Amino acid sequence: MYQKEHEEQIVSDILNYYPFHIEHVALKSNKSGRKIWEIQTDQGLKLLKEAQMKPERMLFITQAHAHLQEKGLPVAPIHQTKNGGSCLGTDRVSYSLYDKVTGKEMIYYDAEQMKKVMSFAGHFHHASKGYVCTDESKKRSRLGKWHKLYRWKLQELEGNMQIAASYPDDLFSQTFLKHADKMLARGKEALQALDESEYENWTKETLEHGGFCFQDFTLARLTEIDGEPFLKELHSITYDLPSRDLRILLNKVMVKLSVWDTDFMVALLAAYDAVYPLTEKQYEVVWIDLAFPHLFCAIGHKYYLKQKKTWSDEKYNWALQNMISVEESKDAFLDKMPELYKKIKAYREAN
Repeated sequence: MYQKEHEEQIVSDILNYYPFHIEHVALKSNKSGRKIWEIQTDQGLKLLKEAQMKPERMLFITQAHAHLQEKGLPVAPIHQTKNGGSCLGTDRVSYSLYDKVTGKEMIYYDAEQMKKVMSFAGHFHHASKGYVCTDESKKRSRLGKWHKLYRWKLQELEGNMQIAASYPDDLFSQTFLKHADKMLARGKEALQALDESEYENWTKETLEHGGFCFQDFTLARLTEIDGEPFLKELHSITYDLPSRDLRILLNKVMVKLSVWDTDFMVALLAAYDAVYPLTEKQYEVVWIDLAFPHLFCAIGHKYYLKQKKTWSDEKYNWALQNMISVEESKDAFLDKMPELYKKIKAYREAN
């Protein structure tokens, strides 16, 4: 009881910093270290969001959200405190306040919705340009760090292969080892290809205009309003190439489908390209990042570190089989980059 009363007092104190008359407060969500309260005010419904994050890091995100809002991207308005702050916090807990927006759920299996999401991603990347965080915020950047990231993931993959070999009777490890050599080879090829690509030039270009990525582009952050995607909140951002968001989003779609659908991939990239055109050299970087076995590395990382404590062995094995299906079915797609680049451009012009 004391903890609940203490929490209610903290929320009340936080809301006192905002220029609204508070009529009712209700806790709506409490998961993954994030709490959300629905706030009834004299100016409509708001959502107060708590995150286990230092205020300096949250400031980097909330200022980026405000930047997107100023650029006209369809995002839920974020509210400033009476003193003009975009967030509040103490130690390792931060708070931010947004309008509550409701719309239609967006799903990965809806082809037309996904094309709209890809178009939205293009608008997002355009709108992100020019963002300069304040000195008080703690920025996050992966620009120029892909080589280091690839090497780290490959080293971990080799380590997980050794762990798997020590569990010969474990079904997950047996399946993992059957495909690990191929994934390791593909990862090393991607690392080498990165050296010969447009990566460095694209990185310099991105550094100049200050664009950022969604970090974890997921449909959970979006809703559909009047037939178009609408961003409910920025969960996390990082300075990086736009292709990072493309890789994460496209991999998510294909994992949902359990197979790499090349025709669908072309249609999705064409929808993005119609808003945010990429050069052939830039698409080569996209292809390199899609070729790197991020999915295979990720499921091994989760299993051998036991990150998903609620997952059963059956669920881990199912997830591994799904990742393998997607990674293995990429081959035809990865080998046809020049041809598919032309299809993307032709599809865009025809539609």
